Amino acid sequence: MPSLQVFRRAYMQGYGSDRGPWRYRLFPEHELRAQILKRCTTNISSDGRSLGASLQPHVSSVNEDRYLIIDLSLPNGVWSLNCVFDGHGGHETADYLVSELPSLLMAGLLPTVTNLEGVSDVLTRAIFDMDEAITRDFLKIFPEEVDEIATMSDITVKARVNDQSSGGLNHQKALRCLRGSTILLTLVDPTKKHLWVLNLGDGLVVLGSRQDASSEWNASILSDNHNGSNPAEADRIKQQHPGESECIFDDRVLGNLAVTRAVGDHSFKLPRIYAEKIFLNVEPGFRVPAAIESFIPRNLSPPYVSNLASVRYVDLHEQSSCDCFILMCSDGLVDLYMDDPDHVESLTSLVQKWVGIVGGVAKDDIQEAMLRLLRHALGAEDIDSVSCMLNVDMPVPYMDDTTVILQML
Repeated sequence: MPSLQVFRRAYMQGYGSDRGPWRYRLFPEHELRAQILKRCTTNISSDGRSLGASLQPHVSSVNEDRYLIIDLSLPNGVWSLNCVFDGHGGHETADYLVSELPSLLMAGLLPTVTNLEGVSDVLTRAIFDMDEAITRDFLKIFPEEVDEIATMSDITVKARVNDQSSGGLNHQKALRCLRGSTILLTLVDPTKKHLWVLNLGDGLVVLGSRQDASSEWNASILSDNHNGSNPAEADRIKQQHPGESECIFDDRVLGNLAVTRAVGDHSFKLPRIYAEKIFLNVEPGFRVPAAIESFIPRNLSPPYVSNLASVRYVDLHEQSSCDCFILMCSDGLVDLYMDDPDHVESLTSLVQKWVGIVGGVAKDDIQEAMLRLLRHALGAEDIDSVSCMLNVDMPVPYMDDTTVILQML
C-alpha cells in the first residue's frame, strides 16, 4: 500500500513580492536522498576523485550554472581541470565558456609543461582572451563608430542582430555580451603536487585538510570575492572612476550588478550607446529591460566590470602527508544560509562546517559527501525545511542555482 502523502504550506519569498502561503509535499526521511539526487545533474571524473552536482529545484526555472570535470592530456601526462561557471541573466555566456575554454587552455598549457611558472599567466590570459573574443565577435556585427551607431534606426539594428531566421549567429554573439558568467577553475598537474586556483566573480574555492585521521579538519579559502560588497573591490572601482558617486551603490556595480568581475556583461564594459541602441533591441534579450534602462545613464566611463581573474598557486608537496580535498561552489550554496537574518554566520565559520561535513566521508564515498553537504544547505536535519526547499509550489524561483564540485587530492 503506498505511503500517505502529506502536504503543507509555507510563507516564503522568492524573486517576487508575494510571500504565499505556498503548498509543498513533506517527504519522509527515507525519500530525501532520492529526492535530492532527482533534482541534481551530476558528473564524476574518470578516476572517481571529482564529483560535480548542480541543483535548481524550481520546476519552471532554467539552471544557468554550468560546470566541467575533464582531463587534459598533455605531453607530460594528464592534468585535472574542474570549472564552475555561474551564468547570470541567461546561460549563453556560460555555455560559450564550456565550449571554448578547454581547447584554449590546452593550447596555452602546451609550452608550460616543462616550466610550471608560466601556468598562472596562461590561466589569466585564457579568461581575458575569452572575454575579448566575445567583444570582437560582437563588434564585427556593428563595426561602425559610436557616433554612427547613435544615428542608426531601431529597424536597422533589429534586422542585423535578430537574425534567427537565417541561423541566428549574430543573435548568439549579442547574447554572449548581454549575459554574463563568473568562473571558478582548479587545475592539478599530473604529479598531483601542484594546484592552481582561478576565480573571476563571487564563487568560492575551499581547501579542506587534516594531518591524520585523529586531527581536526582545517578549512582555507583559496578564492577572492569579486563582489560589490567587498570593500577592496568597491574601492578599486571607485578609484578607477573618480567623481562618479554611483559607480558603486547598494553594493552593486552602477547599482545593478552584484559581481565586479565576470566574462560577458558588456553593458558594463562598452560605451552606453551599445546598450541603448543595440542590446535593448536584441529580441529575445534582457528579461527586465527597465532594469537596464535604469543604470544606462550612470555608464559614463566604461569598463566598470573587469575580466582580470585572480590566480593562486598551492604547493601540494606540503600536503603530501595529509588528507585533503577541494570544494568549489557557486554563490548559490552560500545564499542558502543567508535567508534567515536571525541565523547568519560568518563565511569562515560556514566553510569550516562544510569541510567537517565533507571530510568525514569524502575519501570513502564522494557521492555521500556531496549529498550530506546539499542536505545540510537545504535544511540539515529539519525534514520540513528540506522538503519545502525541494518542492514548494511557487510561481517564481525561490533559490539561486547551486553548483558544487568536490575533488579529492
